[in-house]
Amino acid sequence: MDNRDNPTDLNEVLESFESTLAGILDSLLHKLNRSKSPESLFHYTNDAGLHGILESGKLRLTNIFNLNDPSELSHGLSHAVAILNSETKNGPSEAKDFAEKFARFYNEGIKHSAYYFVCSFSMNEHDLGQWRAYADNGRGYALEFDANKLAGDFSSKEDGSDDQRFSTFPVIYTDDEIINVQQQFISQLIPLISLPFKSTCKGLPTQEYLMHLSGILSLYTLEAAMYFKHKAYSNEAEFRFQQLFSRNKPINDVKFRARSSELVAYREFDWRGAQPKTLKRIVIGPATDQRKAKAFVTECLTAYHGSNWGDVEISFSPIPYRAV
Repeated sequence: MDNRDNPTDLNEVLESFESTLAGILDSLLHKLNRSKSPESLFHYTNDAGLHGILESGKLRLTNIFNLNDPSELSHGLSHAVAILNSETKNGPSEAKDFAEKFARFYNEGIKHSAYYFVCSFSMNEHDLGQWRAYADNGRGYALEFDANKLAGDFSSKEDGSDDQRFSTFPVIYTDDEIINVQQQFISQLIPLISLPFKSTCKGLPTQEYLMHLSGILSLYTLEAAMYFKHKAYSNEAEFRFQQLFSRNKPINDVKFRARSSELVAYREFDWRGAQPKTLKRIVIGPATDQRKAKAFVTECLTAYHGSNWGDVEISFSPIPYRAV
């Protein structure tokens, strides 16, 4: 029986709440997994990135809170805050107080809810915006990977524990779905806020219960937000590889790099170790010196890609573009 029908123990209420939100999120993931998988994924980068990926045989997954554009996260999360504020504005004082504190947590402390690391690819080979933004203003490269081999190898790294979850998915660029998911989360939450103020409930001090309730909500609203971006970015056709880790245990193999007076946390994925032929092609950017760029790519493949270097096709982007 669902303990929220006759709640008495707040610990059980929290367990049931988290289980319900997990079910809602699983339904979303099931829908995403039904979408047709792309044959290829493209990773846009500059010459240093190409060299590093080929030399190491690894791709970097960056901490989401170190992403270049924080608005990628705020877009999905802002819906949860707006819905919660709307649902509690005419409610009891404790509900309004909960919404205010959650909004502050969203702005200042949500990065403490879990560890997320992502590596972004594109399903679009010929996108001018990505040549500009991620590939040195058209002077860089796009690495084409076999999507099924790469995703399968990535998913095989998960150890099956409850403290981590690896997933691959296409990003969604419409708001209807994320609003629906966040609305479901909030609808499950609202009846639970006032429970500790009832004398029949036991198990946890009121503030501790509310803190855990907010923590569970933040974890799932944040994870749901990871699957969505504003429609203005739809040309990127982004496909993400994501690693989620619980805050309860330390994470192995986290590294750091410097960027603009900050340390950026990242983890590495050994894409070449199991299936070196995952790399299919390297596309040279539309603003490069084609002769020099092809020689550079060939030298990198010969030096770092072993006997498989000849299997990687080299081509040129057909986009008419001149770098500024």
